[in-house]
Amino acid sequence: MAKIQSFAKSRLKINELLSFCQAVYNQILTANADMTKFQPQLDKFKEAIADLDASSMKILKSSWTDAMYSTNKVRNQIRSSIFSIIRGYNAEPDGENKKAAVFLMPMVDRYKGIYNHSFDDQTGYYFNLIEASRSDEFKTYVEQLKLDASFTKLQTANNECAHCSSNKSIESAKRNMPLRTSVSRKNLIVAYDNLVFRLNSLAEANGDSDFIILFSWWNEEIDKFRVTFSNRYGKGKGGKTAGGDMSKHDPKTGLPYERPGIL
Repeated sequence: MAKIQSFAKSRLKINELLSFCQAVYNQILTANADMTKFQPQLDKFKEAIADLDASSMKILKSSWTDAMYSTNKVRNQIRSSIFSIIRGYNAEPDGENKKAAVFLMPMVDRYKGIYNHSFDDQTGYYFNLIEASRSDEFKTYVEQLKLDASFTKLQTANNECAHCSSNKSIESAKRNMPLRTSVSRKNLIVAYDNLVFRLNSLAEANGDSDFIILFSWWNEEIDKFRVTFSNRYGKGKGGKTAGGDMSKHDPKTGLPYERPGIL
């Protein structure tokens, strides 16, 4: 009868266990089997995978770090461009644009060192800069130099920075809340064993024809780990590979005299 073989999952490294279980879950979704018969076990398995994934995320770089870097670069470039235009007009000998630039220079001087502050502090300073550009004190001169559209772009970039920072904070909070890896690892192994027991029971009681392809793939993956364990811990430490023996169809499975009733 085809069935999923057992193996020493405790010898798997965290990344191996997580990758293996994720692969198992994805393989099950593509299998030709009635998942309603083992949906509770599958749901628990999926939940346990997510828990281990979350608990192991603590050692990884935030997925929002690169986004924060790129968006911060954009807003600084926009600000630099705006200030360069104002300084350029301020350097002119006279004219209306020179006059507007002179009145805008206090704003430039006030916010020229924004980039020296922390990411979130910059967001606050940029908000104040944008508000200042629209204030009665500076608005007329900003429009005179046709910089209002540039300040709108700066606001968009600053909003994106705030969004990235907010999402990073949410991500960090989730990283600090998960179960300890030792606990989530144990829970995943238990959920895995419960799922395997249920699938093997269904194959024995109702026939293994719907599970042949799934079990064959599954057992091949386990055999690979047996070889890995033997190479890693010593000859024979991985146990004997099934070599396809546990993936063979048994036409007698599911017959009434074998096990009455259908699971």
